[in-house]
Amino acid sequence: MTTPFLEPDTHYAGQHIQGTRNYQEDDFGFDHPTPSEFIMVVADGLGGHQGGAYASHCVVHTFLEQYRTLSGTVAQRLQKALEQANRKLAKDANGKPELYGMGCTVVAVVIHDHQIEWISVGDSPLWLYDGHKNQFYRLNLDHSMKVLLEEKIHRGELTPERAAYHPERNLLFSALTAGNSIELIDTSKEPLTLWEGDCILLASDGIFTLSDEEISQVLRRELTAPQFVNELLTAVEAKKQRNQDNTTVLVVKIEKE
Repeated sequence: MTTPFLEPDTHYAGQHIQGTRNYQEDDFGFDHPTPSEFIMVVADGLGGHQGGAYASHCVVHTFLEQYRTLSGTVAQRLQKALEQANRKLAKDANGKPELYGMGCTVVAVVIHDHQIEWISVGDSPLWLYDGHKNQFYRLNLDHSMKVLLEEKIHRGELTPERAAYHPERNLLFSALTAGNSIELIDTSKEPLTLWEGDCILLASDGIFTLSDEEISQVLRRELTAPQFVNELLTAVEAKKQRNQDNTTVLVVKIEKE
């Protein structure tokens, strides 16, 4: 059983908004490296306008390019593509002070044989909406301070209000930073089977303006992939958050062959 060819504006879509920032540091991309594989990548840049935007663009395009040419299992190719993208950041930053300190988060997903595998670094989320069980849950780990703050909330040591404005809320424990060693990498332990009615959602951390319940309410609706993307980004903008970050949303809708 092979994964059917996914078509843009039918099975998948992606878009981003700038929010209240003066620049866009997010980037994303899609590819069909083989007839039975589909890959999508989101990167959220760090290090200021020029460096962050360059890092996310470099990582997305290097990752897709390398994955297409690599051999091995899906998991092996994801790991190698990540390493190559990190090396490319180091090479491009060498001797360019304007790129000093640049880096980015990254989450990459491959769909093949009606299964999903992924690799991620940082806090850019990957979610699955299970259409059969009507459940919405995150697949990848969050490599940021938000996780520790949420644990403190559960223990009663911190209120949700104080956590929302904590000065270190967005501190990352891991990111791609111009060739430096990657502290934490999250990978799928084994392929996860996808079923008709499932939706896959990748995003940058600007999506956290919405709660899990608000996101899942959108994904429960009978919409096309582009409509899902539009509804989620519109919901983010409707919040009118004072310091709204760049927000990228990619959706894949699994439909009957």
